[in-house]
Amino acid sequence: MTYPNTFDTDGVIFKHERSENISCNVFSMHTHNSYELIYFLEGDATHVIEDRKYKLKKGDLILIRPLQYHFIQIDSSKTYDRYDILFDMEKFPIESLSLLPEDLEVIGLAPDSVADDIFQRCDFYRKNYDEETFKKILFHLLNELFYNVHLSSSDVSAEISSLSPLISKALKYTNENLCTISGIKEIADHLFVSESYLFRQFQKELHQTPKKYILEKRLLLAQKMLQNGKKPSEVYTECGFSDYTTFFRNYLSFFGSQPSKK
Repeated sequence: MTYPNTFDTDGVIFKHERSENISCNVFSMHTHNSYELIYFLEGDATHVIEDRKYKLKKGDLILIRPLQYHFIQIDSSKTYDRYDILFDMEKFPIESLSLLPEDLEVIGLAPDSVADDIFQRCDFYRKNYDEETFKKILFHLLNELFYNVHLSSSDVSAEISSLSPLISKALKYTNENLCTISGIKEIADHLFVSESYLFRQFQKELHQTPKKYILEKRLLLAQKMLQNGKKPSEVYTECGFSDYTTFFRNYLSFFGSQPSKK
């Protein structure tokens, strides 16, 4: 059974989700143009960000940056409890985030740290104030949280490991050549393996196909370029689409709206 407490408005999403007797599975691998912040309270889970794996512990704070592919793997049926906040820095500019190292992904906080207090206050204000007021409060609470993380002397305490060297190299090559890469054959040739083998390993470790991985990252990059004022007719070629019709169809399918200058 799941007990969600969700707030969803333009620029920010706040969720507190507690699940009991959850089955061992992998939540869908995905990416987005927002920052995502997860505060892990309870459960037996592993978080994967691109080719990096973190075995989570109570009190871990996970920061996922835009365009990073990630997913949660549930490792056993223990109760699963977490807070999850997604925010768009252009619409919800959390200035204190700039204080954190760019490579920081998981930081281990004590279970009774200031983060506990901040997220409990999020729950309290969500239940007792209207949406606009809660959004203003959440803005200040996130700034407070990142200022405190910046001052914290905690080290990254999650167990860190990597996916296979093959997939790590495949992701590195793909991201370095995202807008010019021709497809899985190019990646396979670069790594001196067959297309079929790379495809199988990609699905086994990432639960995602190489084609979809490339497509979704290109579409999110295109969305960001459109939001920054570029024209659709310029964006589709710069993001690696062979023709505008293909770009338009995929953009509409993925975002549910037409590409337009914003």
